[in-house]
Amino acid sequence: MGMNTGERIKQARLAAGLTQTELADKIGVKFSAVHKYESGKVVNLKRETLAAIARTLNVSESWLLCLEQEEGRAPARDIDLIYDALNDSGQKELCRYGRYLTGLADYQAEDAQPQITYIRHYLVPAAAGYASPIEGEEYEEIPLPADAPADADFCIDIQGDSMEPYIRNGQRVYVKRGAPLKEFEPGVFFVDGDVFCKQFCPGYGGEIYLLSANPNRQDANITISRESGRNCVYFGKVLLRQKLPKPQYQ
Repeated sequence: MGMNTGERIKQARLAAGLTQTELADKIGVKFSAVHKYESGKVVNLKRETLAAIARTLNVSESWLLCLEQEEGRAPARDIDLIYDALNDSGQKELCRYGRYLTGLADYQAEDAQPQITYIRHYLVPAAAGYASPIEGEEYEEIPLPADAPADADFCIDIQGDSMEPYIRNGQRVYVKRGAPLKEFEPGVFFVDGDVFCKQFCPGYGGEIYLLSANPNRQDANITISRESGRNCVYFGKVLLRQKLPKPQYQ
């Protein structure tokens, strides 16, 4: 079975070296809209949106609609006229099944692509020293780099210097969701509406210490006692190549 329109948008975007956010900026929509196009949640694209995507990714609208003419197959009809003449339901079906409507169902050679593994990249950074407000679970699907941990569930960018020199400001870290944390291992935590990257340390009295690896940033440590009433949720373990030592503050 060949690709649908959403899968073709993703293929062309990756070939152009663009993230979902970058494509969204170029065509004037929110990044979440591009995510919906590629995942198939929105398949009856507006004509101007389809044209903008094709122009930006340097492909034809008919290719995005899976209606390109192939040798030995029935020629694609005038796509512009067909698409404009259909109602919303018809446009939806054309985007999803256009390949079959033009007798191209058996042609799959152009769809042969190497398998790509994707990972969820959260767009709100995790603070390493200062709070970073949550703005909803906004994310994009990006190709998993070859040197990234294969067992990571998502990645997030770090903001601040409290985890240096092990995790630097602006560094992208890969996280295993819900993995057990040992003492002084780094994790991503949600505390009172903010996301933090810290070393975990349990206290003898049931309290939790979220510690800075940077010896000069003890001021950014977080203490959560049972009586504090603070809300703390553990997201996952930060996957690093080296084991972090116990912090030594000056």
